[in-house]
Amino acid sequence: MSPAPVVTTAPSAGNVLRPRLAGAGFVHACQARTRRDGRSALQAYRDMAATIPGWFDGLMALRNHGMRLLGMKDLGSLRAVQDTRSPLPGQRLGIFTLQSLEHDAIVLEDDDRHLRVQLALQWQGDMLEVATVVHTHNAFGRLYMLPVAPVHRLIVPHLLRRQVQAYR
Repeated sequence: MSPAPVVTTAPSAGNVLRPRLAGAGFVHACQARTRRDGRSALQAYRDMAATIPGWFDGLMALRNHGMRLLGMKDLGSLRAVQDTRSPLPGQRLGIFTLQSLEHDAIVLEDDDRHLRVQLALQWQGDMLEVATVVHTHNAFGRLYMLPVAPVHRLIVPHLLRRQVQAYR
């Protein structure tokens, strides 16, 4: 049996990021049906972060070096998701700061001078949806998104596809 396809779509009607779409410069969502087996949204985020390919961490290292030179944040590694049992809003989980956490949905964010990124992993039954909303703050943010957007559109469905296969 072949794995369920990953579908790129607008954030679903029940997505926790829907209220944040107004004024966004970048919106991306993908979803796939998979075996949930009681997994929380936090577990899904940890599982996804654990499958980040080495080449992507290399790109993040280059990004971090360049951004430090420009006086921006070094985000670290996507794989660096702590094993904190019960993380609290405001705590770093990998490159993002936890904004909200429920069993079915996790919202993470990074806000810097050039843009604000919000990421949500959300279960709706056995459908896992990953949605990203980016609000750029200035021309540098818009320029920054030119190479980031196409990479994001490739890596997120790839990671979700790998996660679906692992959950089978």
